[in-house]
Amino acid sequence: MKEGGEVDSILYDLEFAKSDQRLANVFPKAQETFYTGFVNSIGADGVILNTFDDTGQADGAVYIQFDAIDNVEYDSPDLDNMMETIQIAEADHLITITDQIPEFDQTSDLIKQVVEAAFNSREFLVLTRSDLQNYQEGTVAAVRENDFEMTLVDKFNLMHRVDATIKYTEAEIVEFSGRELAVESAMWPKIAAQDPESRLTITDESSFYKVLKTAEKKQTLITINDETKSSNFFVGTVNSVNEEEVLCNLVDMAGQFGGYSLIRMDTIASITLTSDYLQVINAFVQYQKEHQTFVQPVLNEERLFDATDDLFLAIIKQAETFSRVLSITLITGAREMGYITELGEETFRFHVIDPDLYVDQTGVEVTIEDVDELSFDFLNAVLLENHLRDKGIL
Repeated sequence: MKEGGEVDSILYDLEFAKSDQRLANVFPKAQETFYTGFVNSIGADGVILNTFDDTGQADGAVYIQFDAIDNVEYDSPDLDNMMETIQIAEADHLITITDQIPEFDQTSDLIKQVVEAAFNSREFLVLTRSDLQNYQEGTVAAVRENDFEMTLVDKFNLMHRVDATIKYTEAEIVEFSGRELAVESAMWPKIAAQDPESRLTITDESSFYKVLKTAEKKQTLITINDETKSSNFFVGTVNSVNEEEVLCNLVDMAGQFGGYSLIRMDTIASITLTSDYLQVINAFVQYQKEHQTFVQPVLNEERLFDATDDLFLAIIKQAETFSRVLSITLITGAREMGYITELGEETFRFHVIDPDLYVDQTGVEVTIEDVDELSFDFLNAVLLENHLRDKGIL
């Protein structure tokens, strides 16, 4: 349990943020992730925030137990920047899939209300327990006085389903009604009825071009793994490919168009053609297309690229000419977002934009051959670009 003074300070900050309708950051203990949003309800056991993602879109809500909170802030440059991002997202009429979050009864435990609502609606939850490091995801199967049961699922292994009994006091953080969770709730009955997919992963580098060329013709979803530098992976369809590089139309975790990524062939560790996760994302994409929510209104998923070009040089030239914001990953594994100036034969100057929207006006010289991956025309980049143009920086 927290000491009384700590609890009082957190409660004061949360109550002030709610009464003054302030955007707040809530920082949980022992994890890097924090939540940004407006305080919905404050109960005896914790708080519920109506949350936003880093593009400024409303993205469901989260319950956080008081004992899991490290600190709260409601006045910072980060929050000022986030308010601007939210306003830009609203002005651009971004598609929001999540439902309106109701207010909760503050006279009874909030966690029980969240769990009961999920049980009644069969909605998915993401839960962080006090006795486990990893999050758990699934639906509520039963509700009792002191605990509840969840049927846990694994999007990477559809055969792995576990029934777990969880005490309310163990549920430190519970995310609900978010963008990805809404699609998952709608599509899981269909996904669960399908046969699990045998995983087919190609690791022979000599066959990568042929495999990717076939994927380009079929326009099937694939996963490109870059395990040499990070655990991240790309999911999407092949837009254009040559012997040296591949350009993909990406799909995000909610099944929406996620911009473009250009990847050097020699940085690819493996290519996955079939898997349970691809089956899940295919279902999510189907949902988004059926509901005409696959592409955000500020994005363009119909761009075509010529594989006979030096695609890295072509994209870098476009970025410099039109002052476009993009993300680069270097041979060192460093990944930064920014814009390009002073393009030469072998180098360019890259101006990093940090998460607080500070722009490095001087920039650093980057060798083109040291760039392993370029991502561009994705939502964060386009919104950030619009933001900087409004401020006269680009």
